[in-house]
Amino acid sequence: MLSKTLTVADATDAKTEPMAHLEVAIAVRNITKCYEMYDKPHQRLKQLFAGKKRRYYKEFWALKGISFDVKKGETLGIMGRNGSGKSTLLQIIAGTLTPTAGDVKVNGRLAALLELGAGFNPEFSGRDNVYLNGAILGFTHTEMQAKFADIEAFADIGEHIDQPVKTYSSGMYVRLAFAVQACVEPQVLIVDEALSVGDEKFQRKCFDYIDALRQKGCAILIVTHSTATVEKFCQRAVLLHKGEMHGMGPAKEMVDQYHALLYSDEQTYLRYLNTAASQAHSVVDQVSENKDDEIIVAENVSTEPQGGARAIISGWQVTDGQGKACEVFRSGDVARIHFDIDVMANISELQAGLLVRTVEGVPVFGTSTLYHQLNYLEPKQGQQLQASFELDLMLCEGTYFVTLAIAEAISHADMAYLDRKTDIIILKVSEPRAVSHGIASLPTKVNLQLKE
Repeated sequence: MLSKTLTVADATDAKTEPMAHLEVAIAVRNITKCYEMYDKPHQRLKQLFAGKKRRYYKEFWALKGISFDVKKGETLGIMGRNGSGKSTLLQIIAGTLTPTAGDVKVNGRLAALLELGAGFNPEFSGRDNVYLNGAILGFTHTEMQAKFADIEAFADIGEHIDQPVKTYSSGMYVRLAFAVQACVEPQVLIVDEALSVGDEKFQRKCFDYIDALRQKGCAILIVTHSTATVEKFCQRAVLLHKGEMHGMGPAKEMVDQYHALLYSDEQTYLRYLNTAASQAHSVVDQVSENKDDEIIVAENVSTEPQGGARAIISGWQVTDGQGKACEVFRSGDVARIHFDIDVMANISELQAGLLVRTVEGVPVFGTSTLYHQLNYLEPKQGQQLQASFELDLMLCEGTYFVTLAIAEAISHADMAYLDRKTDIIILKVSEPRAVSHGIASLPTKVNLQLKE
């Protein structure tokens, strides 16, 4: 089992944003949740009579001693693998689940969007459910009447507002649920992955509204697997793993740690944590130049941070097949990505790579000079290198983000990152006549005819 470790981000948190003067909206103190797991149903009855004399169940610790504060006007992201305890934690904060130990204090009106359609009566119309949810949140019928027009406009489900919600699509469910929770102007808002159901336009609308709520002083908790969402909308983030808090700090630093956890084996991840902890004392006195960066993921790599800037990515450019600067392409076009590397110290072997991701943060394609046997050997201090990647954009229509990274190659299976530029390049791919959907636009031959 991995030990509970708080990383270097904790030491630098105080320097990222002066929030000490803000009031605390959510105070989570030593939250622990243990479930009793029985192999057979009749063992529950036997346990009832046995009391403390004998135990017929196994203990499953979903959460172990979780503590943190969320300030008013702050958006906090909660990340972790499936089963790490994220949803359990949100349910305890929302008051729908009782912790085994610990305490949660919420200062202000709380609205929670934990499950799709939670709190909706499927037999009631959307309109009736708006008033029902308003009553649950403590509003009178008259107060909800005053808010109804805004809720209806935000949900934008038309005449379906007067139809039973059991007839709604998943997208309509989340539109109405979010509209109710957001438009009552909560002081604390909790969102658990529900927005991933909506279309891209509605997601953008929701996140704009969330940002507006935050600026008015609303504290927001977001559970998501999208690191792009955490980086863009959260000031800080919490990383949970196997029920324990493995880190809390600036969002981008926690994304780095989350990727180290997600894409490394356990031994490599522990090495990452140990290195980060040993460097924490020096980071207190200096702000990392690369705090806005993100790890480019690859198999079997070490993500150990390096002391000092030994090489940096100093510039980048995207051109089309004719060498003209460009960011809008058609599916199948050639895109050439160049970036400059300033070498600040002698390096044994330098590796450059890139990662293409969707708006939601889904990896589309990644490669590096290592895979093409083109690493640069022994670059010297003061030299400038240029990395170039030519991509055939066989992608469906959409917007894609490119992350750049450089690393020192330690062995064929291990490397140490030197600099990373997260989502620094935007590629927009259009398809005038759509012949496919998804992410990859694979060359296809299609035929349909009478069988001979």
